[in-house]
Amino acid sequence: MIIVMVKEADIPLPVRFNPFKHHRNYILSILESSTPEMIVKLLDQVCNNYIDIYTGAMTPEAISESVIEILKSNQVFREDDFSRWVDLKNGYRQIKLADRSVWVVRKSAESEYYIHLHPSREGPFTVRFKGSTLKTVYLLKINNEISNEPLSLEKVNRIRRQIDLSPVKKLERGKGILNCYRKFFSQE
Repeated sequence: MIIVMVKEADIPLPVRFNPFKHHRNYILSILESSTPEMIVKLLDQVCNNYIDIYTGAMTPEAISESVIEILKSNQVFREDDFSRWVDLKNGYRQIKLADRSVWVVRKSAESEYYIHLHPSREGPFTVRFKGSTLKTVYLLKINNEISNEPLSLEKVNRIRRQIDLSPVKKLERGKGILNCYRKFFSQE
């Protein structure tokens, strides 16, 4: 299977945005077109801390282009202007896009990609989960597509061992892994 990924060329310079980490529809497209082995290789991008994921309809490219337009209209697009602007607010700023989603922009260490972009945790189209939960859920989803085996504590812990995560003691409806699985893969 071929993984259809957003290429660096698709995200306009100077934006640094990782859609596999922060964009639900992009993540779903990758999961639909990948094998478990391919997903395991991509999981290194997902840290175990909390991660905010955009669930709206805008594409990664459209989000990046909208942010650039807002920065240009506020005359803070050039690298030195942008740096001064974010430094005035503890190193980051929040931007609201046309779809009402809220994004955090901060200065990246890379001069070519000096605008680091990710969803705000308070945005209307944002869900937040621990990275270890997301890794588990991604592999559960792709393995369920293959085996159709119901979710169980045994299956969850087997998946977690494959990616060097600690086992969980129990699965609770509406919490943790089950909550993430439901929110990520249902059409709510």
